[in-house]
Amino acid sequence: MSPLSIRNNALDELAEHVAETLDIGPGTRVFEVDCGDGAFLFPLHQNGYIVGGIDGDPRAIEQAIAAMPGAIFQIGTASALDPAIPWDVVICRLSRAESLESSAGLPDQDSMRGLLARMFAKATHGIAVLDVPDERRQWMLHALAEIGAKAIQFEDTSSVSPRFNVFARV
Repeated sequence: MSPLSIRNNALDELAEHVAETLDIGPGTRVFEVDCGDGAFLFPLHQNGYIVGGIDGDPRAIEQAIAAMPGAIFQIGTASALDPAIPWDVVICRLSRAESLESSAGLPDQDSMRGLLARMFAKATHGIAVLDVPDERRQWMLHALAEIGAKAIQFEDTSSVSPRFNVFARV
């Protein structure tokens, strides 16, 4: 039985939107940084995607493993993301990463640049960084260009505060 938090219509719709935007389908390998209990990955897993993720909370990883047999999850931090093990798509929801940070909020720019570089090195098709505060837009464009991202696409979200999602091809 899957954990209650796995069932979330908003995350189901977001996962479908990410798949459509990155033009991926069943069989695609999708990895999430700071995945928690895998709630974002669950609908993809149900639809035949190969999913995995990393998170620092051992209980959340146990829930993800229980909910998605055959998926590949590991306990660790975003800074432990190993680019040597490739995945087609690598995703990070910054709203989740922010909640994991201390009261400082978003990771500092150097940490974020390092995370983007590791995500880009790990991905063979594309990356998605979701729910980014609007004040990071220009910085994000510059950082993605520095690491060689192609076909960078920004889209505004409909959240209360100005935020955006960014998609890029490897």
